[in-house]
Amino acid sequence: MGIDTFKFTDEEFLTIINMILRSDTPVGDTFEPITDMDDSFNVRDLDSLSTMMFFIWVCEFFGITEKEFQELADQPNFTIRALKEFVTKKSTRTFSYSQAKAYSKHCFK
Repeated sequence: MGIDTFKFTDEEFLTIINMILRSDTPVGDTFEPITDMDDSFNVRDLDSLSTMMFFIWVCEFFGITEKEFQELADQPNFTIRALKEFVTKKSTRTFSYSQAKAYSKHCFK
């Protein structure tokens, strides 16, 4: 792994994913964060619009094309760990965890 590669810990990755998911939680609903990397992405029971928005945000956040992301999205049931492995391979945007948190706070106010 080179210096400029994606290298968040599982806990850091979950924090960012939960920030993205929390941003789409309807006002008044309680957000329950994902806490296990082996949970299915489908654990959130997102509707199709929310799923699409999540995919768009992941692509934007990590610099992955939507076309590339489609190969993961086509899987009927993938885990958060599989998502992290995919992002690790495909990410074109590199930043520290603190930079990622600052960026996510800017995006997901």
